[in-house]
Amino acid sequence: MGRTRRGARLARLAALALAVAMLATGCSSEGVKQPSTPTHDSTGHTWLSGVWLGGATSTREVRAFGRWRGSKVDTLTTYPAYESWQELSRSDWHVSTFNGFRGRLSYGLPLLPKEDGGSLRDVASGERDDVWRSVARTLVRHDRGDSFVRVGLEANGTWFPWGATAEAADDFKAAYRQVVRVMSSIAPNLVFVFDISCGVALEGAEDDRLASLTRLYPGNDVVDVVGCDHYDSWSAMARDEGEWEDSISPSSGPGLTDVVEFARENGKRFAVPEWGLSSKDAHGAGDNEFFIHKMYEFFRANRDVLAFENYFDEPDQYLGSSLFLKKQNPDSAEVYRELW
Repeated sequence: MGRTRRGARLARLAALALAVAMLATGCSSEGVKQPSTPTHDSTGHTWLSGVWLGGATSTREVRAFGRWRGSKVDTLTTYPAYESWQELSRSDWHVSTFNGFRGRLSYGLPLLPKEDGGSLRDVASGERDDVWRSVARTLVRHDRGDSFVRVGLEANGTWFPWGATAEAADDFKAAYRQVVRVMSSIAPNLVFVFDISCGVALEGAEDDRLASLTRLYPGNDVVDVVGCDHYDSWSAMARDEGEWEDSISPSSGPGLTDVVEFARENGKRFAVPEWGLSSKDAHGAGDNEFFIHKMYEFFRANRDVLAFENYFDEPDQYLGSSLFLKKQNPDSAEVYRELW
C-alpha cells in the first residue's frame, strides 16, 4: 500500500481504536519467550489464527466468526485509545470487552500519543514508565498476561507519531527496549512483537531496502516475534504469480519473505499481525481469491516459525476488506472458509 493511502488507512484505524475504547511458556537460547502454537486441528493449522473484526467488540461476535469460518479464533487484534498519555494509561475497555474469549490478544501498543506526546527519547529515558506499568497491569487484571504486545506497531510507519526514520532509529530501539523492560517486570509472560509495515522503506535510508528491519530491530533479548503487516493493495497487489513474487519481496522495502528470513536468522518466531484484501476504491485488487490462496500457502510453507496471523476484517470504505461482517468479498470469503 502506498504511503499516502496507507497513512489514511492507519489514521482511520487509530480513530476506530479510539472509538472502541471510548465505548465504555518456554524460553529460547536467548532467554526470551517463545509463543506456544496449537496442536493440529481439523484445518491442519500449526499456528495461532485470528482476526480484527472492524467495530465488532464482543466475544459473541468473535465466536460467530469462528463458527462461520469453521475453526476457532485463537488470537484477537485490539488497540488502546491514545489521544493523550492519560488516555493511553487508563484505557481498558478494549481489553475488558473481550472477557470470556479464551484465546490471546494481539495488542497494538502505541509508543507515543497523538497529542502532546513528547518524543521517543523521553520514552527511552523512563519518563513514561508509569504508563507502561499501567498497561501491563490492565492486561494482567483481565487475565491477558500472555498477550502478544506489538510495541510501537508498524515501526517504519511515519503516519504514526512514533513512526521511525533513519535519524530516529536509535531512539526507537531505545524506547522499545525500555517499554519491554518495564512491562515484563509486571507481566513476565507477555510476548513482545517487533512489527513493521511490509513494503515500506525506512525514511532517510531508502537506498537500503532492508533498513526498516535491520536498523530498527531492537535486539534479540527484547524481541520474541518479528512481524510484518501485509495488504493486497498498491504495489503489493497480487493477481498472478509474478505480482505475488514482487509483493513478498518488494523493491521499496522489506516484504514477507525478507521478514520471515530475518526471523529465522535471529532464532525468532514470525507473525503477520494484520493482513487482508483492499477494495478497488482503496487502490487494491478487490475480491481477490488468488491473494487468499497465496497467503495461506505462505503460512503453510513457514508454519515451523509462524506464531500467529490475524485477518483484518474491516468493512469501512477506507479498506473494504470484510469477508464476514459485511461480506464485501464473497468469492474470497468462500476460499477463506475452505482453507481455514
